[in-house]
Amino acid sequence: MKKINLKTSFSKNKKNIAKISSGTMMGHIISLITLPILTRIYGAEIFGIWAFIYALSIIINSFSDLGMSNLIMIEKEEKLKKYYKVISTISFIISTLFSLIVTVVYFIIFNDIALSPYVFYWILFFSAFLSQQVQICYTWLNRNQEYNALMKNPVLNYSVYGISGIIFGYMGFIQYGFYIAHLLGSLITLIHMKKNLPRGLFVFNVKEVFKIIYSNKKFIFYQVPTNLTNNLKSQSPTLLIKVLWGPEILGYYAITLRILQMPIILIAKAIGRVFFQVVSDMHRQSKEIGAYVLKNIKRAMKLSIIPITLLIAFGDIIVIIFLGKEWEVSGNFVRILALQYFFVFLQDSVQGLAITLNKQKYTLIANTFQITGLIFSLIVGKYIFNSVYISLLIMSSIFILIQIVYFTYLFKVLNVPKMIYFSNILKNVCIILAFSTLFRCIYNYLS
Repeated sequence: MKKINLKTSFSKNKKNIAKISSGTMMGHIISLITLPILTRIYGAEIFGIWAFIYALSIIINSFSDLGMSNLIMIEKEEKLKKYYKVISTISFIISTLFSLIVTVVYFIIFNDIALSPYVFYWILFFSAFLSQQVQICYTWLNRNQEYNALMKNPVLNYSVYGISGIIFGYMGFIQYGFYIAHLLGSLITLIHMKKNLPRGLFVFNVKEVFKIIYSNKKFIFYQVPTNLTNNLKSQSPTLLIKVLWGPEILGYYAITLRILQMPIILIAKAIGRVFFQVVSDMHRQSKEIGAYVLKNIKRAMKLSIIPITLLIAFGDIIVIIFLGKEWEVSGNFVRILALQYFFVFLQDSVQGLAITLNKQKYTLIANTFQITGLIFSLIVGKYIFNSVYISLLIMSSIFILIQIVYFTYLFKVLNVPKMIYFSNILKNVCIILAFSTLFRCIYNYLS
């Protein structure tokens, strides 16, 4: 009977994952269709400014909920409405305050962006607050298994952003149209989600807010640092490229990330969700999970090897055909960073492994080294070589090295010989580099 229930549970989970993944896929197909039009309308600098503001909003969101959003997932039912409104209130106050602080500090130190401080502040505030609200609502709907609503989010977001961005562009609103389109996408998505949540958003009882903060202070001390290091790791390159090379180069980098992240969002994250469920259940039953983890890693290698090889070989050509000659720099970035995203693909395909093994400290250490490495690589590339290409090459190499060491330690915990993992990695990297070089040489010879 237990086996039947377990199979039914797995089947239901897979259907739910399929729903969310199908919505994500449809959303990114819409994004893929509208991207060539948007890049030709707005250009690299506008994309770069938005990427910079959005990166700042992600950093603010690391602590704007004081790490308490997960309470919506784990608290008792009778407390949920109160916690939801308290967390939303905290998020609003912190987003308002820190958006102002960031704006003032940025314009005192740099003041090198084609926006007034007033406009910059409002775009940053709405980006931070709306994206945090969407995440809070997502947690609520996920708890209540409202997967039909969640499935529509990416489709709504990318449709509104893409269509409104194109309309604003053709109407001549080049300076602000792109930013407004992004915020509209988040706002419509939030309105759609709010239909399934309690009415109201804020709490005006200050004592109640402080009481809930105090009773859940462990989230401030443990969850906020984890959120902050994770987001600093992902957003530091964006912030540093803007400071060192300006918004235009950042725009090229932002488009590069969109291209490289598509196979990860569409494939690796779906694999990772199923993996996390299966491996958590196996661990609770005290089963050995090493063989399953290794099998999943090998499967991810097989799935990613062809697209990564083609991106290294023809990334610049693909980008020029897709986006136009003016985006050739992004194509060069794609070729440099594609191998790094081979390792990102592998990491996302075994989502939650460190949590299952209770080795989050390994992730924290790896994140710290990667943040240090990317700062080092970008500064060295700028001030010694004066080349963004060399910066990205060094950054990618350091990231890959740290990932290999990180997974070597995880496999040691799993009692899987590290040479099995290392030999598979080495074999696949050699295949990728050899065939991408061969394909490029053949193309150059024929052309």
